[in-house]
Amino acid sequence: MSDIGILNDPLGLAFVLLLFGAPGIPLGAVIGAWQWRRHRVRGALIGAAVGYGLWLIGWLAFTDNL
Repeated sequence: MSDIGILNDPLGLAFVLLLFGAPGIPLGAVIGAWQWRRHRVRGALIGAAVGYGLWLIGWLAFTDNL
């Protein structure tokens, strides 16, 4: 039995992308809240989104999946 098609649906692919980009979320949230002191919650949310994106792009580039 093969498991090649186990994560081919959109929900499975979203889960995999979230899993690979997840380390950037807390790192970006901490940096965003620290840098934007007047609006810590907004800074944390924006930082988490940017951290996720950068981490995912870095992971894809590092593993030659781009």
